[in-house]
Amino acid sequence: MDDGECSLTRSSHETDARHLFEDCAWLYAFCREHLFRDHTEEIAQALFPNGVSSGSMSVLEVGCGPGFYARRLAQRYPALQVLGIDRSLRLVTWAQWRATSDALANCKFQQGDVESLSACVEAVDAVISSRLLLVVANRRAVIAEMFRVLKPGGRLFLAEPTANFKTQLPLSAMRLATRFMRSASQRSFPQTAEILTSRNFEDLIRSQPWRNVSIQMYGDYQCAICEKSGDAVMDVRGLEMPGYNIPVTSSRSFA
Repeated sequence: MDDGECSLTRSSHETDARHLFEDCAWLYAFCREHLFRDHTEEIAQALFPNGVSSGSMSVLEVGCGPGFYARRLAQRYPALQVLGIDRSLRLVTWAQWRATSDALANCKFQQGDVESLSACVEAVDAVISSRLLLVVANRRAVIAEMFRVLKPGGRLFLAEPTANFKTQLPLSAMRLATRFMRSASQRSFPQTAEILTSRNFEDLIRSQPWRNVSIQMYGDYQCAICEKSGDAVMDVRGLEMPGYNIPVTSSRSFA
């Protein structure tokens, strides 16, 4: 995977959201580490049901924030090569510091544009993302980039919250915190994050020609597990990757 920097998004909605996450990187990192639901087990079961035995497997966390999942997967599977991308420089700096502190040589982070992944990241075996669609303006473009950057036979795990009140709380806390920060950007941040309905979520996922799609609920999150066709495109080496079936995981209830 390429460690080169991607260009940042330009829409006004995403620019305002980017400044919010930049100004309150510390608060968002705390929420991600201690308050948000942890899908590590579901991700591991969906993407690596047979474990990881080869160092050639690569994973991209899109909108990684403080790199919660990237670091957890890199620690659990030392043979993986994991890259996290986020538009907040402070968050990716924090994530890289944590990875270095934990001696995770197989985990890297870079600032970048989630709508231009294929322009600066080599094809990967798996993509993961959580809570990203809440704060991006062009959701369809982001999904298209996730599909495009996957190797043939690659898998996507995407999680989005469904509880509106619980989702708004951390964003409200971040907006409130900026009022007391001298270093905060004097901008009008988005007042709400739009929750995707189950129908809109499924329509968005199925906007790409996946071979297999499984959509499930885990507590207050709707999750999509998708597999790209083995003959959809060729990877960067011109070799087709073998396909495999996505296991259907049972839904469980979490707080």
